[in-house]
Amino acid sequence: MINKQNNLLAINGGTPITKEKVLIHKPYLLEDDFKAVDETTRTTFISGNGPKCMEFEKKLADYLGVKHVFFTNSCTTALDLAFKAKNFPAGSEVIVPNFTYTSSALGPLLNNLKIVLCDVYPDNGNIDVSKIETLITNKTVAIVPVDYAGNPAEMDEINAIAKKHNLYVVHDTAQSIGAEYKNRKTGTLADVSTFSFHGTKNLTTGEGGALLTNDDEIAKRVTFMREKGTDKQSFLVDNKDRGFYEYVDIGSSFVQSNILGALGITQLNKIEEITQKRTQIAEYYKNELANIRGLDFIRITDNSKPNWHLFGILVSPEQRYWIMDALRAEGIMSNVHYTPLHRNKFYKGMATDKEMQGSMKFFSRLLRLPIYPSLTQNEVENVIKAARKIFS
Repeated sequence: MINKQNNLLAINGGTPITKEKVLIHKPYLLEDDFKAVDETTRTTFISGNGPKCMEFEKKLADYLGVKHVFFTNSCTTALDLAFKAKNFPAGSEVIVPNFTYTSSALGPLLNNLKIVLCDVYPDNGNIDVSKIETLITNKTVAIVPVDYAGNPAEMDEINAIAKKHNLYVVHDTAQSIGAEYKNRKTGTLADVSTFSFHGTKNLTTGEGGALLTNDDEIAKRVTFMREKGTDKQSFLVDNKDRGFYEYVDIGSSFVQSNILGALGITQLNKIEEITQKRTQIAEYYKNELANIRGLDFIRITDNSKPNWHLFGILVSPEQRYWIMDALRAEGIMSNVHYTPLHRNKFYKGMATDKEMQGSMKFFSRLLRLPIYPSLTQNEVENVIKAARKIFS
Protein backbone atom coordinates (compact mmCIF):
# COMPACT_ATOMS: atom_id res chain seq x y z
CA MET A 1 0.00 0.00 0.00
CA ILE A 2 1.44 3.36 -1.01
CA ASN A 3 1.67 5.99 1.69
CA LYS A 4 1.96 9.32 -0.12
CA GLN A 5 2.64 11.08 3.18
CA ASN A 6 5.74 9.01 3.96
CA ASN A 7 8.39 11.55 5.03
CA LEU A 8 11.20 9.20 4.00
CA LEU A 9 10.27 9.61 0.33
CA ALA A 10 12.42 12.07 -1.59
CA ILE A 11 9.31 13.60 -3.14
CA ASN A 12 8.35 14.62 0.43
CA GLY A 13 11.80 15.94 1.33
CA GLY A 14 13.49 12.69 2.32
CA THR A 15 16.91 11.52 1.16
CA PRO A 16 16.84 10.13 -2.41
CA ILE A 17 18.03 6.60 -3.11
CA THR A 18 20.70 7.99 -5.44
CA LYS A 19 22.03 11.44 -6.28
CA GLU A 20 23.40 10.13 -9.59
CA LYS A 21 20.42 9.91 -11.92
CA VAL A 22 19.69 6.49 -13.41
CA LEU A 23 18.78 7.40 -16.99
CA ILE A 24 15.81 5.82 -18.76
CA HIS A 25 17.95 4.94 -21.78
CA LYS A 26 21.53 4.86 -23.07
CA PRO A 27 22.76 3.51 -26.42
CA TYR A 28 25.16 0.58 -26.10
CA LEU A 29 28.26 1.83 -27.91
CA LEU A 30 31.68 0.24 -27.44
CA GLU A 31 35.15 0.80 -28.89
CA ASP A 32 34.50 -1.41 -31.92
CA ASP A 33 31.60 0.89 -32.86
CA PHE A 34 33.73 4.04 -32.62
CA LYS A 35 36.57 2.38 -34.56
CA ALA A 36 34.26 1.23 -37.37
CA VAL A 37 32.80 4.72 -37.80
CA ASP A 38 36.26 6.29 -37.83
CA GLU A 39 37.72 3.81 -40.32
CA THR A 40 34.77 4.05 -42.68
CA THR A 41 34.79 7.84 -42.58
CA ARG A 42 38.47 7.80 -43.53
CA THR A 43 37.72 5.76 -46.67
CA THR A 44 35.85 8.90 -47.89
CA PHE A 45 32.92 6.74 -49.12
CA ILE A 46 30.40 8.38 -46.80
CA SER A 47 27.32 8.70 -49.01
CA GLY A 48 24.37 6.35 -49.24
CA ASN A 49 24.16 2.63 -49.95
CA GLY A 50 27.90 2.02 -49.88
CA PRO A 51 29.79 -1.23 -49.35
CA LYS A 52 29.31 -1.18 -45.56
CA CYS A 53 25.57 -0.72 -46.02
CA MET A 54 25.43 -3.73 -48.33
CA GLU A 55 27.55 -5.79 -45.94
CA PHE A 56 25.23 -4.88 -43.07
CA GLU A 57 22.19 -5.89 -45.15
CA LYS A 58 23.78 -9.25 -45.98
CA LYS A 59 24.72 -9.94 -42.35
CA LEU A 60 21.25 -8.97 -41.12
CA ALA A 61 19.62 -11.20 -43.75
CA ASP A 62 21.80 -14.12 -42.66
CA TYR A 63 21.12 -13.49 -38.96
CA LEU A 64 17.35 -13.45 -39.45
CA GLY A 65 17.06 -15.95 -42.28
CA VAL A 66 15.26 -13.60 -44.68
CA LYS A 67 15.89 -13.13 -48.42
CA HIS A 68 15.89 -9.34 -48.81
CA VAL A 69 17.03 -6.58 -46.44
CA PHE A 70 17.04 -2.87 -47.33
CA PHE A 71 18.88 -0.52 -44.96
CA THR A 72 16.88 2.73 -44.85
CA ASN A 73 17.22 6.10 -43.15
CA SER A 74 14.41 5.26 -40.68
CA CYS A 75 11.70 2.76 -39.83
CA THR A 76 9.19 5.45 -40.82
CA THR A 77 10.51 5.50 -44.39
CA ALA A 78 10.62 1.70 -44.42
CA LEU A 79 6.91 1.68 -43.56
CA ASP A 80 6.30 4.26 -46.28
CA LEU A 81 8.18 2.07 -48.79
CA ALA A 82 6.22 -1.02 -47.75
CA PHE A 83 3.03 0.67 -48.96
CA LYS A 84 4.55 2.58 -51.87
CA ALA A 85 5.58 -0.74 -53.37
CA LYS A 86 1.97 -2.00 -53.53
CA ASN A 87 0.05 0.80 -55.30
CA PHE A 88 -3.18 0.19 -53.41
CA PRO A 89 -6.12 2.30 -54.64
CA ALA A 90 -6.46 5.64 -52.83
CA GLY A 91 -8.89 5.38 -49.93
CA SER A 92 -8.23 1.68 -49.30
CA GLU A 93 -8.31 0.80 -45.60
CA VAL A 94 -5.45 -0.37 -43.40
CA ILE A 95 -5.98 -1.69 -39.86
CA VAL A 96 -3.51 -0.18 -37.36
CA PRO A 97 -3.34 -0.71 -33.58
CA ASN A 98 -4.47 2.32 -31.63
CA PHE A 99 -1.54 2.10 -29.20
CA THR A 100 1.56 2.73 -31.27
CA TYR A 101 3.91 5.41 -32.50
CA THR A 102 2.52 7.56 -35.30
CA SER A 103 4.87 5.98 -37.89
CA SER A 104 2.76 2.80 -37.96
CA ALA A 105 -0.10 4.88 -39.33
CA LEU A 106 2.03 7.23 -41.44
CA GLY A 107 3.09 4.38 -43.74
CA PRO A 108 -0.46 3.99 -45.10
CA LEU A 109 -1.39 7.68 -44.76
CA LEU A 110 1.56 8.85 -46.85
CA ASN A 111 0.23 6.63 -49.63
CA ASN A 112 -3.31 8.05 -49.65
CA LEU A 113 -4.78 5.18 -47.67
CA LYS A 114 -7.26 5.36 -44.80
CA ILE A 115 -6.34 3.94 -41.40
CA VAL A 116 -8.83 2.09 -39.25
CA LEU A 117 -7.85 1.94 -35.59
CA CYS A 118 -8.02 -1.35 -33.72
CA ASP A 119 -7.98 -1.62 -29.95
CA VAL A 120 -5.17 -3.38 -28.07
CA TYR A 121 -4.91 -5.73 -25.11
CA PRO A 122 -5.12 -3.85 -21.80
CA ASP A 123 -2.25 -5.85 -20.31
CA ASN A 124 0.45 -5.56 -23.02
CA GLY A 125 -0.51 -2.98 -25.66
CA ASN A 126 -0.39 -5.34 -28.65
CA ILE A 127 -3.23 -5.46 -31.19
CA ASP A 128 -6.28 -7.34 -29.88
CA VAL A 129 -6.61 -10.13 -32.44
CA SER A 130 -10.24 -10.81 -31.46
CA LYS A 131 -11.23 -7.35 -32.77
CA ILE A 132 -9.51 -7.39 -36.16
CA GLU A 133 -12.15 -9.18 -38.25
CA THR A 134 -14.93 -6.88 -37.06
CA LEU A 135 -13.06 -4.01 -38.76
CA ILE A 136 -12.51 -5.67 -42.13
CA THR A 137 -14.59 -4.31 -45.04
CA ASN A 138 -14.44 -4.68 -48.81
CA LYS A 139 -11.99 -1.76 -48.79
CA THR A 140 -9.52 -3.33 -46.35
CA VAL A 141 -6.15 -4.15 -47.93
CA ALA A 142 -3.67 -4.52 -45.07
CA ILE A 143 -2.94 -4.98 -41.36
CA VAL A 144 -0.02 -3.38 -39.49
CA PRO A 145 0.62 -5.35 -36.27
CA VAL A 146 3.16 -3.82 -33.86
CA ASP A 147 5.49 -5.53 -31.36
CA TYR A 148 5.08 -3.14 -28.45
CA ALA A 149 8.15 -2.98 -26.17
CA GLY A 150 9.82 -5.77 -28.16
CA ASN A 151 7.08 -8.26 -27.21
CA PRO A 152 5.91 -10.02 -30.41
CA ALA A 153 2.33 -9.72 -31.61
CA GLU A 154 0.33 -12.92 -32.17
CA MET A 155 1.53 -13.30 -35.75
CA ASP A 156 0.13 -16.77 -36.53
CA GLU A 157 -3.40 -15.63 -35.73
CA ILE A 158 -2.91 -12.33 -37.58
CA ASN A 159 -1.51 -14.04 -40.67
CA ALA A 160 -4.40 -16.52 -40.66
CA ILE A 161 -6.90 -13.64 -40.70
CA ALA A 162 -4.92 -11.93 -43.47
CA LYS A 163 -4.85 -15.09 -45.57
CA LYS A 164 -8.60 -15.61 -45.11
CA HIS A 165 -9.34 -12.07 -46.35
CA ASN A 166 -6.44 -11.72 -48.83
CA LEU A 167 -4.74 -8.92 -46.87
CA TYR A 168 -1.18 -7.61 -46.93
CA VAL A 169 0.66 -7.78 -43.59
CA VAL A 170 3.26 -5.14 -42.74
CA HIS A 171 4.78 -6.10 -39.41
CA ASP A 172 6.04 -3.05 -37.51
CA THR A 173 8.97 -4.69 -35.74
CA ALA A 174 10.55 -1.31 -34.91
CA GLN A 175 11.23 -2.34 -31.31
CA SER A 176 11.72 -6.09 -31.53
CA ILE A 177 15.03 -6.99 -33.19
CA GLY A 178 16.36 -10.13 -31.51
CA ALA A 179 12.94 -11.15 -30.20
CA GLU A 180 11.43 -14.53 -31.10
CA TYR A 181 7.92 -15.79 -31.72
CA LYS A 182 7.47 -19.57 -31.67
CA ASN A 183 11.21 -20.07 -32.29
CA ARG A 184 11.22 -17.68 -35.26
CA LYS A 185 12.88 -14.29 -35.17
CA THR A 186 10.80 -11.20 -35.75
CA GLY A 187 11.54 -9.75 -39.16
CA THR A 188 10.54 -13.01 -40.84
CA LEU A 189 6.87 -13.32 -39.86
CA ALA A 190 4.97 -11.22 -42.43
CA ASP A 191 4.88 -10.06 -46.05
CA VAL A 192 7.10 -7.15 -45.00
CA SER A 193 8.74 -6.28 -41.69
CA THR A 194 10.30 -2.97 -40.65
CA PHE A 195 12.96 -2.39 -37.99
CA SER A 196 14.11 0.83 -36.36
CA PHE A 197 17.76 1.55 -35.53
CA HIS A 198 17.04 4.89 -33.87
CA GLY A 199 19.33 5.98 -31.04
CA THR A 200 16.90 4.55 -28.46
CA LYS A 201 16.69 1.07 -29.99
CA ASN A 202 18.49 -2.13 -28.95
CA LEU A 203 20.57 -2.08 -32.15
CA THR A 204 21.29 1.51 -33.10
CA THR A 205 22.84 3.37 -36.00
CA GLY A 206 21.77 6.72 -34.54
CA GLU A 207 19.05 7.10 -37.13
CA GLY A 208 18.07 4.27 -39.42
CA GLY A 209 15.78 1.40 -40.19
CA ALA A 210 15.29 -1.58 -42.46
CA LEU A 211 12.66 -3.13 -44.69
CA LEU A 212 12.73 -6.94 -44.85
CA THR A 213 10.82 -9.30 -47.12
CA ASN A 214 10.89 -12.72 -48.76
CA ASP A 215 8.74 -11.39 -51.64
CA ASP A 216 10.88 -10.96 -54.77
CA GLU A 217 8.43 -8.60 -56.49
CA ILE A 218 8.23 -6.25 -53.51
CA ALA A 219 12.03 -6.36 -53.20
CA LYS A 220 12.48 -5.50 -56.88
CA ARG A 221 10.31 -2.41 -56.62
CA VAL A 222 11.80 -1.28 -53.30
CA THR A 223 15.28 -1.51 -54.86
CA PHE A 224 14.28 1.26 -57.28
CA MET A 225 12.01 3.30 -55.03
CA ARG A 226 14.41 3.75 -52.11
CA GLU A 227 17.01 5.27 -54.46
CA LYS A 228 14.78 7.98 -55.98
CA GLY A 229 13.21 5.58 -58.46
CA THR A 230 16.50 4.82 -60.20
CA ASP A 231 18.34 1.60 -61.04
CA LYS A 232 21.43 2.90 -59.23
CA GLN A 233 21.70 -0.32 -57.21
CA SER A 234 22.70 -2.22 -60.36
CA PHE A 235 25.15 0.53 -61.26
CA LEU A 236 26.78 0.31 -57.82
CA VAL A 237 26.97 -3.48 -57.81
CA ASP A 238 27.97 -4.42 -61.36
CA ASN A 239 28.44 -1.10 -63.26
CA LYS A 240 26.86 -2.57 -66.39
CA ASP A 241 25.75 0.83 -67.64
CA ARG A 242 29.26 2.31 -67.91
CA GLY A 243 28.81 5.38 -65.77
CA PHE A 244 25.12 6.20 -65.75
CA TYR A 245 21.86 4.84 -64.47
CA GLU A 246 18.24 5.25 -65.49
CA TYR A 247 15.13 6.68 -63.82
CA VAL A 248 12.66 3.80 -63.86
CA ASP A 249 10.05 4.42 -61.15
CA ILE A 250 8.70 6.88 -58.61
CA GLY A 251 10.67 7.06 -55.36
CA SER A 252 12.53 9.18 -52.87
CA SER A 253 15.86 9.19 -51.01
CA PHE A 254 15.53 6.42 -48.45
CA VAL A 255 19.12 5.13 -48.46
CA GLN A 256 21.46 5.33 -45.48
CA SER A 257 25.04 6.61 -45.12
CA ASN A 258 27.92 4.16 -45.52
CA ILE A 259 29.24 5.40 -42.15
CA LEU A 260 26.12 4.16 -40.42
CA GLY A 261 26.29 0.89 -42.33
CA ALA A 262 29.62 0.28 -40.59
CA LEU A 263 28.01 1.05 -37.22
CA GLY A 264 25.19 -1.36 -38.05
CA ILE A 265 27.69 -4.17 -38.60
CA THR A 266 29.42 -3.77 -35.23
CA GLN A 267 26.09 -3.38 -33.46
CA LEU A 268 24.71 -6.51 -35.11
CA ASN A 269 27.81 -8.42 -33.98
CA LYS A 270 26.67 -7.70 -30.40
CA ILE A 271 22.93 -8.26 -30.79
CA GLU A 272 22.84 -11.57 -28.90
CA GLU A 273 24.86 -10.05 -26.06
CA ILE A 274 22.57 -7.00 -26.02
CA THR A 275 19.44 -9.16 -25.87
CA GLN A 276 20.92 -11.40 -23.18
CA LYS A 277 21.91 -8.48 -20.94
CA ARG A 278 18.49 -6.85 -21.29
CA THR A 279 16.82 -10.19 -20.50
CA GLN A 280 18.95 -10.67 -17.39
CA ILE A 281 18.01 -7.21 -16.10
CA ALA A 282 14.32 -7.76 -16.88
CA GLU A 283 14.25 -11.11 -15.09
CA TYR A 284 16.01 -9.59 -12.08
CA TYR A 285 13.47 -6.77 -11.93
CA LYS A 286 10.62 -9.28 -12.14
CA ASN A 287 12.06 -11.45 -9.37
CA GLU A 288 12.79 -8.55 -7.04
CA LEU A 289 9.57 -6.61 -7.64
CA ALA A 290 7.22 -9.58 -7.66
CA ASN A 291 4.40 -9.66 -5.11
CA ILE A 292 4.41 -5.89 -4.59
CA ARG A 293 0.79 -4.92 -4.16
CA GLY A 294 -0.30 -2.47 -6.86
CA LEU A 295 2.56 -3.28 -9.27
CA ASP A 296 2.04 -5.63 -12.22
CA PHE A 297 4.13 -6.53 -15.26
CA ILE A 298 3.30 -6.45 -18.97
CA ARG A 299 1.97 -9.81 -20.18
CA ILE A 300 4.35 -11.59 -22.53
CA THR A 301 2.87 -13.20 -25.65
CA ASP A 302 2.64 -17.00 -25.37
CA ASN A 303 5.57 -18.91 -26.88
CA SER A 304 7.58 -15.72 -27.29
CA LYS A 305 10.92 -14.35 -26.16
CA PRO A 306 10.82 -10.55 -25.99
CA ASN A 307 14.00 -8.53 -26.51
CA TRP A 308 13.09 -6.26 -23.57
CA HIS A 309 13.42 -3.07 -25.56
CA LEU A 310 11.32 -1.50 -22.81
CA PHE A 311 10.54 -2.63 -19.29
CA GLY A 312 7.05 -1.58 -18.30
CA ILE A 313 5.20 -1.80 -15.03
CA LEU A 314 1.45 -1.40 -14.66
CA VAL A 315 0.26 0.66 -11.69
CA SER A 316 -2.89 2.32 -10.38
CA PRO A 317 -4.18 4.90 -12.91
CA GLU A 318 -5.00 7.31 -10.10
CA GLN A 319 -1.44 7.21 -8.78
CA ARG A 320 0.58 6.72 -11.95
CA TYR A 321 1.91 10.25 -12.37
CA TRP A 322 2.60 10.57 -8.65
CA ILE A 323 4.58 7.30 -8.76
CA MET A 324 6.53 8.57 -11.78
CA ASP A 325 7.39 11.81 -9.99
CA ALA A 326 8.29 9.90 -6.83
CA LEU A 327 10.66 7.63 -8.77
CA ARG A 328 12.31 10.64 -10.38
CA ALA A 329 12.72 12.28 -7.00
CA GLU A 330 14.55 9.13 -5.86
CA GLY A 331 16.90 9.51 -8.85
CA ILE A 332 15.23 6.96 -11.14
CA MET A 333 14.18 8.35 -14.52
CA SER A 334 10.77 6.88 -15.27
CA ASN A 335 8.25 7.98 -17.86
CA VAL A 336 4.93 7.18 -19.52
CA HIS A 337 4.78 6.05 -23.12
CA TYR A 338 2.63 6.50 -26.24
CA THR A 339 -0.64 8.33 -25.92
CA PRO A 340 -3.23 6.24 -27.82
CA LEU A 341 -3.47 7.52 -31.39
CA HIS A 342 -7.11 8.54 -31.11
CA ARG A 343 -6.17 10.89 -28.25
CA ASN A 344 -3.75 12.88 -30.44
CA LYS A 345 -4.74 16.01 -32.37
CA PHE A 346 -4.10 14.55 -35.82
CA TYR A 347 -6.11 11.36 -35.16
CA LYS A 348 -8.96 12.89 -33.15
CA GLY A 349 -12.38 11.70 -34.25
CA MET A 350 -11.18 8.34 -35.57
CA ALA A 351 -12.30 6.54 -32.40
CA THR A 352 -13.63 7.18 -28.90
CA ASP A 353 -12.36 6.22 -25.47
CA LYS A 354 -15.30 3.82 -25.18
CA GLU A 355 -14.32 2.07 -28.42
CA MET A 356 -10.68 1.91 -27.31
CA GLN A 357 -11.07 0.71 -23.73
CA GLY A 358 -8.06 -1.64 -23.91
CA SER A 359 -5.82 1.17 -25.16
CA MET A 360 -7.03 3.54 -22.47
CA LYS A 361 -6.61 1.00 -19.68
CA PHE A 362 -3.10 0.07 -20.80
CA PHE A 363 -2.00 3.67 -21.22
CA SER A 364 -3.51 4.75 -17.90
CA ARG A 365 -1.44 2.16 -15.98
CA LEU A 366 1.87 2.09 -17.87
CA LEU A 367 5.21 3.35 -16.55
CA ARG A 368 8.66 2.62 -17.95
CA LEU A 369 11.72 1.75 -15.86
CA PRO A 370 15.34 2.07 -17.04
CA ILE A 371 16.69 -0.92 -19.01
CA TYR A 372 19.79 -1.11 -21.22
CA PRO A 373 22.95 -3.26 -21.32
CA SER A 374 25.26 -0.69 -19.69
CA LEU A 375 23.13 -0.41 -16.53
CA THR A 376 25.42 -1.28 -13.64
CA GLN A 377 24.37 -3.70 -10.94
CA ASN A 378 24.36 -0.80 -8.50
CA GLU A 379 21.99 1.15 -10.77
CA VAL A 380 19.70 -1.86 -11.11
CA GLU A 381 19.65 -2.24 -7.32
CA ASN A 382 18.82 1.45 -6.96
CA VAL A 383 15.83 1.06 -9.30
CA ILE A 384 14.56 -1.81 -7.14
CA LYS A 385 15.20 0.05 -3.88
CA ALA A 386 13.33 3.09 -5.15
CA ALA A 387 10.32 1.04 -6.27
CA ARG A 388 10.17 -0.82 -2.96
CA LYS A 389 10.51 2.42 -1.01
CA ILE A 390 7.62 4.02 -2.86
CA PHE A 391 5.28 1.00 -2.78
CA SER A 392 6.00 -0.12 0.79
